[in-house]
Amino acid sequence: MVILDKQIVLQAALKELLNFQIFSRCTLKDLAEICANGEVVVSQHRDILYQMGEVADSFGIVLSGAYKLTRSSPNGDDTIVHFCTPGDVIAAFIMSQERPIYPVSSFAMGPSRFLKIPKETYLRKWKERPDLIFNIQSLLSTRIGNMQMQLSLTKAPLSVKIAHLLVDMLNRFEDHGSALKLPLTRKEIADNLGSSVESVIRIMSDWTKKGIIETQDQQIKILKLEKVIAELEVIPSVK
Repeated sequence: MVILDKQIVLQAALKELLNFQIFSRCTLKDLAEICANGEVVVSQHRDILYQMGEVADSFGIVLSGAYKLTRSSPNGDDTIVHFCTPGDVIAAFIMSQERPIYPVSSFAMGPSRFLKIPKETYLRKWKERPDLIFNIQSLLSTRIGNMQMQLSLTKAPLSVKIAHLLVDMLNRFEDHGSALKLPLTRKEIADNLGSSVESVIRIMSDWTKKGIIETQDQQIKILKLEKVIAELEVIPSVK
C-alpha cells in the first residue's frame, strides 16, 4: 500500500469529490474543511485497507476502483457483505462511537484509491453537517436495500442471483460500457451470494459458451446485457 504526499494530491482528490452525490451541496472550501488532514491511499489488488476487530481511527471515501467488505465467521470463512465503489463511504458512522472497532475488513479489488480521513475530523466537522449525515444515511439505506434484495432472492435460482449482482455492479460505474471495471472472481461472487464456487463456475461457463459474457484476467464483460436482464424477470415470483 502506498500513501501519496497529501500536499500534492489532496486538492485533486477534493475536486473528484464534487462528482459524488454525497457532496452535492459542498464547495471546495467546504471539502477542504471536512477532509482536513486527509490523505490519499493508493491500494494494489488485495491490499487491506481496514482490518476487522482493529480500533477504528479513520474513515473515508472510495475515489476509484473498489473495495470489498468482508466479515469473518467463527470457523474462519469470509463472507463478502458489500462491494464499495467510487463515492461510497467506509466506516463513517462508527466514528461517533467512543472507541470504535472496524466491524468488517476492507480489501482492494484491483488498483484502487481511497481518501482516508482521521476520526477527529469527523467529530469536529462532519457531525456539524446534517446534509452529510443525511447523505451517508442514504448510502447506507441503499446498501441495506441491496442486502434485503439478496435475502429476497434466497430461493431464487443461482442464475438470477448472479444476474442481479452483475447488473448492480455494472450500474455503479458511470461510462462503464459493458465491462465491470474491477476484477471479480468466481469465488468472490460465490462468497457474496452464499453459494459454492463450483455452482457459480458452472453457470458462468454456460453463459460464456452462449456468448452472453466474456471473461479475461478476472474482468467480466457482458456481451448480451438483455440476456442477463432477462434472468431477473423471475424476481417478482420469488417468495
